[in-house]
Amino acid sequence: MRHYKLWIMAALSVILLASCKKDHYDTGNVHGVYADGGIQLPIGSKSVTMMGMMQRFQIDSLIECDPDGSLSYNFLYEHFDAVKGEDLLRFNDLNYEEHFAFENPFPMVLPQAFDTMLHFDHKILFEADHISVLEAMMRSGRFDFVIQTNIGLLQRVVVRSTDIKDGDGNDLELDFQIDMDSIGFDLGGMKYETDSANTLNLSYDLYFRFQGSTDEEFFFDLDIKGRDLAIQEMRGFVETYSSESRIDTAFNLFPDNIMGSLEINGARLQLSERNTFGLAARLVLDTTLVSGEGIAPYSLFEPMPVVVDLPSQLAFTEVYNQSLNGQLNASSSRAYSVSNFIVNPAGFSDMVSVADTCSIDVRVDVNIPFAFAVDDVRYLDTVPLELSEINMPDMIESITLDLTFNSTLPLNLGGRFYMYDSVNDKITDTLVANDEIIRASFDGQPTTTEVSIEITESRIENVLHSDHIIMLYELDTDARDVKLNANQELGVSIKTKVEYDGVVELDN
Repeated sequence: MRHYKLWIMAALSVILLASCKKDHYDTGNVHGVYADGGIQLPIGSKSVTMMGMMQRFQIDSLIECDPDGSLSYNFLYEHFDAVKGEDLLRFNDLNYEEHFAFENPFPMVLPQAFDTMLHFDHKILFEADHISVLEAMMRSGRFDFVIQTNIGLLQRVVVRSTDIKDGDGNDLELDFQIDMDSIGFDLGGMKYETDSANTLNLSYDLYFRFQGSTDEEFFFDLDIKGRDLAIQEMRGFVETYSSESRIDTAFNLFPDNIMGSLEINGARLQLSERNTFGLAARLVLDTTLVSGEGIAPYSLFEPMPVVVDLPSQLAFTEVYNQSLNGQLNASSSRAYSVSNFIVNPAGFSDMVSVADTCSIDVRVDVNIPFAFAVDDVRYLDTVPLELSEINMPDMIESITLDLTFNSTLPLNLGGRFYMYDSVNDKITDTLVANDEIIRASFDGQPTTTEVSIEITESRIENVLHSDHIIMLYELDTDARDVKLNANQELGVSIKTKVEYDGVVELDN
């Protein structure tokens, strides 16, 4: 009979509260019975609060509990660098070509070569999509020069610019001894200053060994390539800049084994932003949809688009707060949003300073209270059992389990409990089918519900050949809006009645 008692307790504990934990109870005072009838034994009792159930589902970390016990689900989405300063502070790659030509003053080959120098000045215009720069600290960039000429043997090139300063504030002056056609230098760490935005004045001193030439014309071809021209910090003007940003995320209200939809009322969406550009900005929500399995996509906001001004500020500040209603999938809802972040939306032409570390960051805080109407929400749980080594005495004719539920939960709970043989992939027995297990308490007063499960002699073998119990719960609120509270409680007490025909010894 020790095996019999273990089987009773194992089967009951998983049926009661969908808990894998086994409770042990003292039946040490019962030693033996001779009866042609039955005996009733108390198995035990247990209770669990709503917060305990949340912990059972392992979602309590997502749940906020107010001092009065009110529960709400909190979903936080953070979108950093919705607009990044480094995306703005770039010059486009540069491909600059210039051809200098002049008449050969000595259309002959001279008897003796001599050294000479030619000086050239020119202005380069940087292309940039959204910025006009007067001063800048360069983060990166490189200029490469290719020089071709028929003047003579090029020996040395000196490149100068008053628009580029080194780390000590000195004008750029680079002296290249030529042993090949290509020369270049890096801009990273240098300072750029100009009187005319996005321009660069360069001068070249070209030193030649000149022998003379019979060519009618001398030429000097200059090819400059600039790449990776990024700015660390600038002073200048910023044009209106917009960047489309897509937010596509999923969130779970409950574990995946809870199915169905909930009608949410009074959810709150709080939008906070941090705009460190020193310029006004604007957020335009073009599309914001929520969808889920069995739920047609619907818009959170009407009418669309939603326009929110984002002032310049260094800390997150609330800029939008709205109450939302809608239908969500209990296990997997997806929020999809397309937004347009605009820097300097009014197109002001004030001079500003902008760093590559500036950004617009957005924080979306969704608070969904556990206050809703529930219809056809189902919770599925499968718990393994170990019954294969249990030997049932021949004299047992039937086992009846009497369960008494006391509940302050505002939920009606129906259920179907099945015994399952995973080896052969089949349902071996149905313990409960379509019974109302728990009656809802809508006024805060406990409700009592009694459920009896009878396992006859003909069904015992089916049960013993099962290694799992499948529990499918069905929840509804009678079309009422209910509110869940951490202190709401479900209690159950269990006793069993065993019908005998013979002598039963209970060993301890």
